[in-house]
Amino acid sequence: MKKFFIAGLLVLSFVQSYAQNTLADVFNGKAKVVFLGLDFTHAKYIGSPGFTDPNAIQNQHMVSWNTLIEAEPKKFSLEKPLKLRADQYSAKVADMIKQNKNANVADNIINESYTLTEDQARKAVSKYALSEKEGVGVVYVVESLNKTLEKMTVWVTFIDLSTRKVLLIEKVEGKAAGFGFRNYWAGAVYKINGNIGSDYYKKWSQAAK
Repeated sequence: MKKFFIAGLLVLSFVQSYAQNTLADVFNGKAKVVFLGLDFTHAKYIGSPGFTDPNAIQNQHMVSWNTLIEAEPKKFSLEKPLKLRADQYSAKVADMIKQNKNANVADNIINESYTLTEDQARKAVSKYALSEKEGVGVVYVVESLNKTLEKMTVWVTFIDLSTRKVLLIEKVEGKAAGFGFRNYWAGAVYKINGNIGSDYYKKWSQAAK
């Protein structure tokens, strides 16, 4: 009997450690939130004069745009936009840096409009190999960097890391701004974060109730 009791406790402990997270858990402080970074594998680069060095974008800037999320939390953290506690939030972008090795910048520089559908973004997320298994992950599935309109468009996606279930997905834009190529598009990420706080947080938190 004692052995069965102990085994039962172990099973219960395992189940609880990988319990499903909900969107409500994010906004009521129960779930830890991990900013996973930016996925560029489905991105288009609109306005060819603005993207003259695809090799540098793929091998240098994609890494830099992600590492800034960890290296410069005052600018790129989601803690403030999502009103998270410090002990509730972390940023771990290694998986997206690895994911972006599958991107192809040179073949995706275009001069016409482009839309990544919600279904396509969801499908991309479903194929991720993620090292994080607990809490809720947030990833920006990048639709486009549009030099013509000076903006970046992403699908902001919340993922239950224990089940890979998408809890919320919404398209958000950010105005590009900054000196130099890297900072110009990093500025768009900064704006997206700010727009989440000013334009989306209230809607998302109320919808989660």
